[in-house]
Amino acid sequence: MERTKKYKLLYKIKNSLNCRWKDLIKLSDEQADYINHYLDHSSFLEACPGGGKTEVIGIKSAFEMQKWKLKNSGIAVVTFTASAAKEIDQRIRKYGSVSSGLFPHFVGTFDSWIHNYILQPFSHYMTKYVGKDGDKSVRLVDVDSSAGFLFNYSTNISKNGRLIPVSVTDYYYDYNNTLKGHNDITDGLLNSGISNAERTSLLQKKKAFITAGFATYADVEWVCNLLLDKYPVLAEKLSKRFPIIMVDECQDLSRGQINLLERLRSQGTSLHFVGDLNQSIYEFREVSPQEITNYIQNNNFIHKRLSNNYRSCQPIVDVFEQIIGNTVPVVGHENTVYAQSCILWQYTDQTFSQLPERFKQFIEANGLDGKKSAILARGKTTISPLRTQMDKYSFTKTELFAIAIHNWLKPNRNTEDINNALFYLGRAICLLAYGGRGDARNQYCPENMESVEWRLFLKQILETATSIYPYEANGQDLSWTNWTPKLKAFLQPKWQTLSGNIPVWANVVTKLRAPNGRGNSPVKEVCTRTGNVNSFRTTTIHSVKGETLSAVLLISHHNRQSQGGHFSHWLRVGNFNPEHIRFAYVACSRPKYALIVATPQLQAGDLQQLQNLGLVYQPQE
Repeated sequence: MERTKKYKLLYKIKNSLNCRWKDLIKLSDEQADYINHYLDHSSFLEACPGGGKTEVIGIKSAFEMQKWKLKNSGIAVVTFTASAAKEIDQRIRKYGSVSSGLFPHFVGTFDSWIHNYILQPFSHYMTKYVGKDGDKSVRLVDVDSSAGFLFNYSTNISKNGRLIPVSVTDYYYDYNNTLKGHNDITDGLLNSGISNAERTSLLQKKKAFITAGFATYADVEWVCNLLLDKYPVLAEKLSKRFPIIMVDECQDLSRGQINLLERLRSQGTSLHFVGDLNQSIYEFREVSPQEITNYIQNNNFIHKRLSNNYRSCQPIVDVFEQIIGNTVPVVGHENTVYAQSCILWQYTDQTFSQLPERFKQFIEANGLDGKKSAILARGKTTISPLRTQMDKYSFTKTELFAIAIHNWLKPNRNTEDINNALFYLGRAICLLAYGGRGDARNQYCPENMESVEWRLFLKQILETATSIYPYEANGQDLSWTNWTPKLKAFLQPKWQTLSGNIPVWANVVTKLRAPNGRGNSPVKEVCTRTGNVNSFRTTTIHSVKGETLSAVLLISHHNRQSQGGHFSHWLRVGNFNPEHIRFAYVACSRPKYALIVATPQLQAGDLQQLQNLGLVYQPQE
């Protein structure tokens, strides 16, 4: 873009916004062009990693809102996390003369937008929820809730001669009315063959749940799609209320969300997608970058691009561009380049545990910020041995039960807590009942049970453990000596429900005892012994999406059957899976200064392929 033309665009922006010239002069030609383009036609801004899209969205939104003349309709700017929505809101307030609320505009998450403008005002038309004292608002229920009233909305599924209870919060229906489980336990159960009568019962319970004024977050999307299908006039009204909708991180749009947006677009709403389709890593929740691409192309979206990376040095940019196979070059603008910014390490079974220390030495030697660095992997199984302060195999059986129950029932538990609870409980029961012979990758599931059935069994135990948790009585911490008898009484009736050739309870109960020498110690102390051994954030690739890090150690799983976690899955050779490559792309595009990939020992061909990406092999000294 000619300098004169660019300056004219920037002055146009400055005259509408509350900002300084130095805030705008740093904008690239591509950024300035997007901020100035008209919103009357749907568009797609393809933003490379580190392309400054959040800043651009904030300036663009503020620019359009300052010019806005309509009083009862506005622009909706939606994204997928509260933190991202907060960042955009802050930038709008920084650049616009906004002192209070943004009405008639909306800035927030996609979920909150459909909740506020579709579900709450209109859902009772379809659900026939009568409300209470004139209040017809829907009450959202967390999928992990154990509230007693949910028993009224439970049904039983027959599996191998056993009746397995399924709560209304365990499943949902997608926009296409397909039955889905909220987790792989329930999804496996529902997809393993259920009768028509059971399927009908599940639907009836879900409808009764919603008619009573309740819904899970997944139900919201289903209900809203059904609502707009049944009452097209609502889509027309919503289109007038929000004639422009900007979607940040558009690669995260699910099929159901695209379906909702299409209802409004067909009524006249202009859609503006911003994102990087190569960073789509949510196929498990029905997100398909190809479908988003098709939607953009089929509806003639104007295509614009941000191809300048302001996060990473050029060697790192070159690596992740090689991984994804982009044909449009991306230019890195981070000028700090180390002699070896892109490194390849190999590990053995013996040296795997040394990776955090080796990473620490690298960080210190290069003067990098360890607090802003991270150890990443595709899944938790790869990094879990590096995250625990104490080897999980060193706990006594009684301790394993205590840790499992704590992880499941503690307040504000997360997905990792749930997985840990199932793992520790599975190991404890497997040791007591099956001599430790179980599949460690599936919560120590014994050979005589299916993994789905086993996990449901563990889940039922944990959900009923409220009688022995928390580990206190009358305001006093319970010791192992006092708590262990409670554990025995709790487990005895459940022991009889185990299948297979298991030892009698009289032989088992003697193995449940207070840890040696710690009978008087508080039980709760064991729950603090599973913290991080290393000082680095150690997490999955999902967790750092959208972040900027100083350095990254990306660890390959040792097994090629690891569902996208092995380095061979990140190469564009053979029958590659595009999502696996996108995972590697996201991970490798996070660091500013240093990217290290650690793999199991390589054959010559594998080594050459990784070196072709731009990684420099660095043997361990």
